[in-house]
Amino acid sequence: MATITVKFFGPARELVDEAEIALEIDEGETVGVAAGILSEKYPKLGIVLGIRLAVNRAYVALDHKLSDGDEIAVIPPVSGG
Repeated sequence: MATITVKFFGPARELVDEAEIALEIDEGETVGVAAGILSEKYPKLGIVLGIRLAVNRAYVALDHKLSDGDEIAVIPPVSGG
């Protein structure tokens, strides 16, 4: 098993009412699997379009494999001028 930290930012934090959680997954699971677990745990996240996931401060593809101690940031769309 691997424990990853998931941090929520901006409106994502408000939707889940959490700033950070620990998530247990199988070693080597992908970001896509973690995203599925998060959407089941927090259905409101699924209604927000454009959410991006970063692993260890870098945007990655959904097939990126996770390791124990990784950090996922849930980043909502950003706008501004």
